[in-house]
Amino acid sequence: MFEQEEGAGSGRSFAVGLLLGALVGAGLALLFAPQSGEETRRLIRRKTKRLAREAGDKLDDVKDNVKRLKRRAEEAIGG
Repeated sequence: MFEQEEGAGSGRSFAVGLLLGALVGAGLALLFAPQSGEETRRLIRRKTKRLAREAGDKLDDVKDNVKRLKRRAEEAIGG
């Protein structure tokens, strides 16, 4: 009935991929880090904060898309 916006369904898979990538990256960083444990923990904290911020931005985009699609559906039904 309604056409799906390009990329509208990929928000969840993007977030899952982002999370998995962060976990794998953090694990590899711990295994192969040439720096001290303190420096590695600081690096992981920074990257985690950045990834959380990016995930939050992506979630906001998905929410905006859902609101826009809801408005369009209501307009189509209402007249």
